[in-house]
Amino acid sequence: MKIEQVQLSNKLNTLFINSPGCSAGTVQIWFRAGSALEKTDNEGIAHFLEHMFFKGTPTRPGPRLAHDIESYGAEVNAFTSFDYTCYYINTPSLCLDKSVDILMDMVANPLFGEEDFPAERQVVFEEYRRAMDNPSQFNFIQVQKTGFEGGYAHPILGREDTIKNFSSEQLKEFRNKFYNLENALLVVAGDIKDKESLEKKISGYSLPHGTTSEFGQFELKSKSTINVHEKDIRQATLTLSIQSPDYQDQKAARQDLAINCLAHGETSRFYQSLVAQTSLCNGVAGSSMYFAKGGTHMLKMNFPVDNLPKISSIFLKVIQDAILKGFKSEELNKIKNQYISSKIYERESIESYAFSLGHGFAQSGNIFCEDEFIEKIRLTTADEVWDGLVEILKNSTHMTLQVPKGTSLAKQEKILKDFQNKLASLASKLKTKEVKTKKEISKYDSAVQEFELKPGIKFIYRQNKLTPTFVMHAYIKGGQSAEDSKNAGQHHLLTRLFTYGYKGTKYEKLKQELETLSSSLNGFSGKNAYGLTMHGQSKDFEKLTQHFFGTLISPELPSKFFNHEKKVILRALDNQKEDPMKQAFKAFYKLVFNQHPYSLDLAGTPETIKKFTPTHLKKLHEKHLKTTELVFTYCGDQDLAIVLPALKDALKNLGPRKVSKPKKGKIKAIRGKKDHLIFDREQTQIVIGAPAFNITQKQDLYLKMISAHLSGQSSDLFVEVRDRQGLCYSVSPIHVSGLEAGCWGIYIGSGHDKTEAAIAAIMKILNNVRDHGLTQDEFNRIKVMMDGQNLLGIQTNEDYAQLYSIPVLHNLGLDFTHHNNDQIREADYQEFQSFLKEFFNQNWNIVKAGRA
Repeated sequence: MKIEQVQLSNKLNTLFINSPGCSAGTVQIWFRAGSALEKTDNEGIAHFLEHMFFKGTPTRPGPRLAHDIESYGAEVNAFTSFDYTCYYINTPSLCLDKSVDILMDMVANPLFGEEDFPAERQVVFEEYRRAMDNPSQFNFIQVQKTGFEGGYAHPILGREDTIKNFSSEQLKEFRNKFYNLENALLVVAGDIKDKESLEKKISGYSLPHGTTSEFGQFELKSKSTINVHEKDIRQATLTLSIQSPDYQDQKAARQDLAINCLAHGETSRFYQSLVAQTSLCNGVAGSSMYFAKGGTHMLKMNFPVDNLPKISSIFLKVIQDAILKGFKSEELNKIKNQYISSKIYERESIESYAFSLGHGFAQSGNIFCEDEFIEKIRLTTADEVWDGLVEILKNSTHMTLQVPKGTSLAKQEKILKDFQNKLASLASKLKTKEVKTKKEISKYDSAVQEFELKPGIKFIYRQNKLTPTFVMHAYIKGGQSAEDSKNAGQHHLLTRLFTYGYKGTKYEKLKQELETLSSSLNGFSGKNAYGLTMHGQSKDFEKLTQHFFGTLISPELPSKFFNHEKKVILRALDNQKEDPMKQAFKAFYKLVFNQHPYSLDLAGTPETIKKFTPTHLKKLHEKHLKTTELVFTYCGDQDLAIVLPALKDALKNLGPRKVSKPKKGKIKAIRGKKDHLIFDREQTQIVIGAPAFNITQKQDLYLKMISAHLSGQSSDLFVEVRDRQGLCYSVSPIHVSGLEAGCWGIYIGSGHDKTEAAIAAIMKILNNVRDHGLTQDEFNRIKVMMDGQNLLGIQTNEDYAQLYSIPVLHNLGLDFTHHNNDQIREADYQEFQSFLKEFFNQNWNIVKAGRA
């Protein structure tokens, strides 16, 4: 990989990242212009400006901009932060030249037509409404309001009154002031074959000169603050914000390490004390957020509100223990390894690596600032981390508590005040063998091989020499399709318990070693399978695979953690009752998958969860290991001569099992049903859809094609329903492809006052597809677009593991997905049109979750 930063003839600073052989590419332009530069009367204008850049250029007006990009399978998007805004196109490397041309046209020649303002103001307002409904986003707004100062104290989206009154004059003023050569960096990454041609194309566009953006010092309020607020939730969230130094300050590294040792990962002190050992909290997280100048450390806990007194008491004890005993080298090495490995993992994806360099420019003007920070982290000692903790505690503490409605705010504020005083008092006292094996090689990817180790046990191997990392998956037939209303959720609970230790290795030792090696081990459960997945660095392969197979074959499922996980799941199920989107989808799935296991909640029900026991789950898993089909998948840089013997040795005690063909589900689906679930929310969540086909049916591929057509920023859904009518912020096709059944439809989240108009707009589009189908050009475009999307979608080891594993487990063939892609490329237009006419001529289910 070659990195070159140059200033072109048009004076635009440009970063080229050449990765020969890389199928995916990305073009990004970063501007050091974000919400922190806004004034009171134009709060949100940076984000609104981001939206308006998507309204086209003189040569690509309106949706033509997105249409041209999506036509070759690329994707365009943007995001606005406090200190910067980034516009990007993720593209097949073969189309880098097109993407450079379009992105430069987009930022250099925007239309900013007055006719686009009214609808886009409504779109952004719907995004604002969504944020107000979302407990996590609303909570962060309260965090800003309570402790942040200056340009960082208001939401990036702005306020309702500013959003609804943005003018072209405000938009142009902000753009002219900050979108200039002094604040811009263009990033072009991928398999760059003709750099000179790209430079020429870029130089054909111009941006103005201007002044460099000046950001104020980010500072939290000097005096500690408390904010307690209500929300439609079932679990409380406490957020602590504490001032951090500048990202490039040496103190930042040691303070960052202190926060992460306390609260990052399942072996961290807070997680062990508040979650694993006591179940007082559902989760604990710690991180640092850095800005152009300064930053904030944040600690976040989610819990039943009545647990707050005990949580605050244990929190203080953990801090006291850290002060008294300091930090262990194992703790530091764990966090250091995680930082270092993150830079290794991100090189699996060209977009991720490019984003890290672009972000470095946007945050500090230095594309390599993240590497420099990690080097500081690597060199920091345990004593320095202790100093970092003391420095943190000496600062004011800002506490924001989100509680369920009906909670006594005064009571919680009193508890927090006492907590805050005790924390301040504490701080004031501180100073500073080999058998013949059946083998098949993919006809589409020679790096992929499938082995039958024993009847019913298969192994997929794909070598990737690009990075010294690997993934290992185990897939076991089972999951949701093997359940009914009496045992729903058993596989989900089982897989949540997988990683709490195994025979001979306790949970604490397992988690400590996993985190020290900066690896992950997690259970998963789906519609037709459950299993285990591991990510790690190749240097640790031998040790990590011991943990992988130990966990899979002989998990302990200890009672203490069993009871904890049951509590967490029950809380989550209870919390879902206040989530209109989840309830809408649950109601929809009950209609289209009527009386089939797919209609059940993957997590189960309170009734089923309460009656499960560790013994029941152990027997379930042991039965699967003895009788059901298994697939193991490895993707990484280790040679087959190392991986295959290790796998065979680990599985030597597992016997052969019967191989079965894919099941064909019998669904008594319901059609034409209208459900209205009552929720007092700003937005109504709407699902319009019908039962469909399983993944082995050709019709399912046609639904993939129409879904591709209706997705993206140039689709009828996006352009008509969102851009032109301003009926929503989010609208998209829904396509569930299951082994036994499927469903298809449209989801839209619309304002409560726009519900019927939104449904009418969706029905108009569906009926138009039924009556007229698609043009030949649109049909051909879908094929090109999906080819491009497939190239973008398969990059990491994880991507490849998922691509091959499920089809092999269910005996659909190693190249099942590739064969499906061929069928799409060879699809007949008239047959496709006939399918659309037939499928879209039906009674649609309509589920609404919102106001009466």
